[in-house]
Amino acid sequence: MIVLFVILIILILALLAILLYHNQAYPEAVAIANEMERTGRDYYFHGDSHIGFIIFSGAKTDEKAYAYVAKLLHDKGYTVVIPKQLFHLSMFGTKHGQEIMVSNPEIRKWILIGHSLGGMPVSRIASAQPENLYGIAFLATYASVDLSALEIGAIRLTADHDGIMNNDFMMRYDCNLPHDAANIMLRGANHQGFAAYHSTSGRDGEASLSWQEQNEQTVQLILDYFFPQHTESVTYE
Repeated sequence: MIVLFVILIILILALLAILLYHNQAYPEAVAIANEMERTGRDYYFHGDSHIGFIIFSGAKTDEKAYAYVAKLLHDKGYTVVIPKQLFHLSMFGTKHGQEIMVSNPEIRKWILIGHSLGGMPVSRIASAQPENLYGIAFLATYASVDLSALEIGAIRLTADHDGIMNNDFMMRYDCNLPHDAANIMLRGANHQGFAAYHSTSGRDGEASLSWQEQNEQTVQLILDYFFPQHTESVTYE
């Protein structure tokens, strides 16, 4: 009986360790996140336009790691929301993302951004075809459900040094993307460079870009794609 009790305690502690573990955001990103407004458990930058972005983090990654991306978008006048999910599991954030879209009626057009496993809630929300969905940006991820019939803008950005999400694997799901989706690979980039966090996996490739540079290129490419009339076009080799 005692042995079974000890085994149960060990299993519970192991489960708690797994649930509580997450990739820590860099201090620079945390400092930016601390400037964002907290609405419930979510992080907000309120902009002046009627266009908003929702950024879904990768699995087990601190949501604050996306604060620099949020700031770059907000600097252009957009509202940006980073949903916070229990145990940093944004893959389960579909319903919450839909609630954010409904609870901010002043935003007439939403663009969803999903990094890594954050592509799952982005795909599921898009599949429900909300009226105010304007577009989708997939960062080192893929459309997990068939969105090929949707008449919305979509862009998928990948990294040539990505050691986490296999590019060949992602390409198998290209048929799920909206039919006019853009596919762009960032040179010198890696998986975690789409955010700003420490990763202990040791599997990601070595990037020649800093995470700041990769974040900046990512935002510029997204804005160039969705709002070319309002941005200066930039080409990355």
